[in-house]
Amino acid sequence: MVSIRISIAIAACVTLAGSTAELRAQSAPDNAQQTVEQALRAASVQLRAAAEKLDANALYAYVLDTATPPIIEAGRVAPTRAAALAGTVAGFQGLTSISYHYTREHVTVLSPTAALWVGEGTATALLRDGREIEAPFAETLVWVMRDGQWKILHAHRSVPQR
Repeated sequence: MVSIRISIAIAACVTLAGSTAELRAQSAPDNAQQTVEQALRAASVQLRAAAEKLDANALYAYVLDTATPPIIEAGRVAPTRAAALAGTVAGFQGLTSISYHYTREHVTVLSPTAALWVGEGTATALLRDGREIEAPFAETLVWVMRDGQWKILHAHRSVPQR
């Protein structure tokens, strides 16, 4: 059950909901802000589709493979992108479907090539045995532009206790 809850949170973190994102700029010009927000909204559509298909590889195509640990999940640091991906793959094996409902989303454009995403909401998953579970999540993502594409440099997520 913990593996499934973590997988729900991992997918939720990587799945951005683009429909209601607030944009607040700290230092980027208005045009750059709009360009960044539009790009992240487009990425969110693709990420959500990958999550709903339970396609961990498509989700992690947006996560940079760096020398630093990319994901912190419920207080645990995934040592590598590969380890985080393996955990998501394992968690998805117990699911039939997953969906997300964001109650709060916020994008802060740090520069034309960097943005901070903060979101919270509820993930609902249908397990292979027919049970449905719902789990709240909170997340922070650092997005950076690399080789003309937006990628997640770092993600920190938690599943609050109910």
